[in-house]
Order: sequence, then structure tokens, then C-alpha cells
Amino acid sequence: MNENHTYIFQRTNYTDLTIYQYGKEKCAPLLSCGPATHNHYLLHYILEGRGLFTVGADRYYQLKAGQAFLICPKYVTTYTADKADPWTYLWIEFDGLKVPTFLSDAGLGLKHPIYIPQTEADTLELRQLMLSMLQNHDSPLRLLGTMYWILETLIRTSSTRKPSKADNLQDFYVHEAMMYIERHYNQDITVAQLAGWCNLDRSYFGKIFKNTMLVTPHEYILRYRINTACDLLKNTDLSIGEISAQVGYENQLHFSRAFKKITGVPPRDWKKQNRD
Repeated sequence: MNENHTYIFQRTNYTDLTIYQYGKEKCAPLLSCGPATHNHYLLHYILEGRGLFTVGADRYYQLKAGQAFLICPKYVTTYTADKADPWTYLWIEFDGLKVPTFLSDAGLGLKHPIYIPQTEADTLELRQLMLSMLQNHDSPLRLLGTMYWILETLIRTSSTRKPSKADNLQDFYVHEAMMYIERHYNQDITVAQLAGWCNLDRSYFGKIFKNTMLVTPHEYILRYRINTACDLLKNTDLSIGEISAQVGYENQLHFSRAFKKITGVPPRDWKKQNRD
């Protein structure tokens, strides 16, 4: 196997979880990436060597083989290979509506970006899963299944993971709201309507939804609509105006602004990049 690889995931029409690209890199001494921001999550697993990971201007993590670090979207990070013992790592760029919840369950995020396994066997499991992605890059569905398995492994083996909890009534209400959004996302849904559907007080509903999904109901609806629009842009010949109306925006200008807020580019540019 060569030292460096980059693979592009060929199917991005998934909303809960999708992969953008992934690979392996053997870094030269002091090779640095950043300071920079990223549009999606990136997970790096260190196969060998050492390096320095910096979040912002004042949080430094000296890392070694067997550890992994998480880069969160929109935050400035830098990571630099050690001079004497430069690292080699596997990496995955991914995102999706359910990703913040999965990572939170693993105890990973902006405040805790370092994966520290509970046992050596745990880190070997994560290593093997990420290596397997390099060997199965011709099967998008298998890759996506492996990504779910990787997230499950992080949740199960991370030393910072949240204590497990049984399903409760709050989870039921949030699930009901998500199903309502899935059926009515192209309509003018309000938080009050969602709360009423669940027979809950509006402020209480908003609180339990954000505690569970890590985004507000309004933000979740916005991301669901834009993810659906991305699917239509990539896989249909509908015009941007038609797609705008289909995902609940009567005003195409409002749709374009919302789309750029989530993806970082206007819908026409996104379509060109992803159709090409």
C-alpha cells in the first residue's frame, strides 16, 4: 500500500450521515496544516509518530500513535508533524444531521477533541475500521456502514463517553418531532406547531430538542431542507427555482441565502461542483 491516499466519496445524498473524503498521509517532519477552518468534521487517527494539534490560539495537544483527534466545523485549527518522529495518520471528512449527537455521546467535540481509548484493544478496533475504508473504497454503501461502525466504536470505547441511558420520554418526543419534520419539511413549520404535535409547552419542547439533538428545532429544519435540496441538485434536472419550492421556500433568494449559510456556497455553484 502506498504511503499517501485520498479518496472522494461518490454519493453525498444522505442526510443523517455522509462521508466527503478520506485517506492516509505520511507526513514530512514539521509538515503543518493550518491555521484553517473546515466546513465539515474531520477525524484523524494516528498510526505512528507524533504531532501537535492546536485549537484556536491557546489549546495545545501533544499526540501520539493510538490516539485520534477531531476537528469541528468552522473553528480554526492547526496540526503539525513532529520534527524527529513525524506522524502518519488516517483521516475521514464527514457530516450529517445525526453526527453532533453521535459525537456528543462519545464525549467528543470542540471542548474535548481528543479520542483516548479505554483499552489498547479499543484503539486497535478503531484503527482496523479506518484502515478497512482504504480497502473498500469501491463500495459506497459499505463505506457508509463502516462509518456508522466507527462512530459506534467511538461511543462505546472513548474514555470520555457519556454514561449510557435507557430510552426515555424525552427521546420519544424528539423522535416524534423528527418524524413530523420529515413529512412536512416543505411546509411552513413553526416550533409552536412541533410542540403542539407533541402536546408540550413550546419552551420546554425547544429545550429537550436541543439537549437531545444539539441544535434548535429551527436549525434542524433548516439543515433537513438544505440536505434534501443537495440531493435534488445532485440527482435531478430540476431548476433551482423548482427545488427551492419543493423544499419549502417560495422565495428563491431566501433559499439561496439559507443554502449558502449551511454549505458555504450558492446552490448553483454547489450543483456545478457536485455534478462535475
